[in-house]
Amino acid sequence: MASLFANANNFTMENAQFNANQTNITQGAIGDSEPMRMLLNHSAISAMADSPTVYEPTCHPGTRRVVTDHIMAWARDPEAMPILWLSGPAGAGKSCIQRTIVQSTTAEGLFVACFFFSTKQSETNNQTRFVATLAAQLAENIPGLKWYIERAIKKDNRVFTKALELQAEGLILKPLQELDGSMSNRLTRVFWRTLMALVAYDAPWTGANVIVIDGLDECVDQTEQTRILGLIHSLATHPHFPFRFAMASRPEYAIRTAFSSPPLSNKTIILRLEEYEADGDLRRFLEAEFNRIKLNHPASTFLPADWPSTEDEDALITKASRQFVYISVVMKHLANPRRNPMVELQRILDYRASENNTNPFAELDALYDRILHPPDIDTSLLKSILHSIIHDKPRESVVPPVDDLDMLLGLRPGTTISTLVDLHSLLNFNSPTPRPTFHHKSLEDFLTSDSRGGDLYQSNDQTHVELTLAYCELGQRRRRAGINAIWHPCLLAAFHACSVSDWLLFGREFARDTLPEFVNLVFEAESDLRSRLEAVERNGRALHRSAGKDFDMLTPRVEQERRRTLDPYSQRYHLFFVRPGSFIIFLPQIHNILPVHLWR
Repeated sequence: MASLFANANNFTMENAQFNANQTNITQGAIGDSEPMRMLLNHSAISAMADSPTVYEPTCHPGTRRVVTDHIMAWARDPEAMPILWLSGPAGAGKSCIQRTIVQSTTAEGLFVACFFFSTKQSETNNQTRFVATLAAQLAENIPGLKWYIERAIKKDNRVFTKALELQAEGLILKPLQELDGSMSNRLTRVFWRTLMALVAYDAPWTGANVIVIDGLDECVDQTEQTRILGLIHSLATHPHFPFRFAMASRPEYAIRTAFSSPPLSNKTIILRLEEYEADGDLRRFLEAEFNRIKLNHPASTFLPADWPSTEDEDALITKASRQFVYISVVMKHLANPRRNPMVELQRILDYRASENNTNPFAELDALYDRILHPPDIDTSLLKSILHSIIHDKPRESVVPPVDDLDMLLGLRPGTTISTLVDLHSLLNFNSPTPRPTFHHKSLEDFLTSDSRGGDLYQSNDQTHVELTLAYCELGQRRRRAGINAIWHPCLLAAFHACSVSDWLLFGREFARDTLPEFVNLVFEAESDLRSRLEAVERNGRALHRSAGKDFDMLTPRVEQERRRTLDPYSQRYHLFFVRPGSFIIFLPQIHNILPVHLWR
């Protein structure tokens, strides 16, 4: 069984085996003879540039040359700052630029590692696998380093459970220091220095030295963003760390504050993508995509040779406001074989954002609004499906969600796919996960903003309440069908219940007896789970009675009881099911544990 529930701490099950985003992980003892397998199992495969599970585009040929040339000049310069930060707004093409940098540095022998953060994957939206992922790539790309990393894992196979800084010390810094101090490495350096002196050749810097980090803003916890930046500074300034970091992200508050203040500001060169000319690149990309449509669209024989006009291209570029994502979405929409591209282009050009709208994404929002409202669409159903995709995605800390959205939402088979049939310009139906995913995070930002999403907006709390009910009802349907193993929907129902921050909303819209009754069904069907948690229930109730309503007094005793009774079952999360009749959730906040919520 996997560990449970985000927004909480320390819950695991002994000897559990689960699957998280293409990476098989076994919780428990792994043989010392297989340290690299252990390292890879704790890495985020989908964060690597050559991940087999995710394909993402690079810059269109002939575009973004100036900014990529600047980054490559920095990568080649041995005297340059150890950190480069490319700042840019959503949809400006930062990730494409970073993937192009990976290709270019690889071609020149400069690339050593990367990490692409993304909210699309559970293993890439947090700090958990960051260090291990870098270490795995360093072991592969730095000659001689693999042996020292393997030895470090053999000495301490608990290193992956330690703090981020301790992981970096054990998996990266110490192995690098040991490699640097090895006899063979010292002899190699002497050999090359002697050779260069003999030939009097002033060789350019060619050592592999670039680590590419993209999308730190998609690490969902701002505290983790700041911690990762602190770690990057510590690594970049360490005497035994010869690498430099090429980073790109949105200028979110925590990130831009860190980069504009010491110590990071003293070691960072900052490039602002909005300061680079983009209209010429947008036009090249636009013309190439229109040519592709003229060749491949079913209606291509009916498209005039002079379509679209220069004025239409100019209008699209103006609407794009330097956002590549706008042009990308437009072209995907026009390529829809079910639509007439000439008619659809004119509709997009005629669709106007509010003149009084000061939102910098007004044109992009207008485009999303236009595409998401095809004729005869059931807006309520579409909203439910889209927000389920956003919030009910695979997470490391929770068992995988139900793949079939029709089954989860109680819809007739085929309803989801038929509802989304005209939205291929916005959703990827060929993703590694069985469910469709969004092409770009800007769509999620649009749908979850009350000022932008319009009739498709829904609060996060409302979605979690609906998903709580959906999983409870799914469990009930399974039980009526004679399927006893209903712990899976139960755990996901509880996860979404714990994700609700507005408990008044939860009380208004969620029948108080529904979740406890559902938990009772689990205890009836899962005797093993019941026996494992009976001790938790007894001690939890005793603590509750002794503390009364004074939850401040209860907190330290809960911590003590958790350590004594629940280890190793609760290494990560304060969430306990109790036997029929009551259901206790301990929800951690920034510095403390929230009051106990008890249903009877």
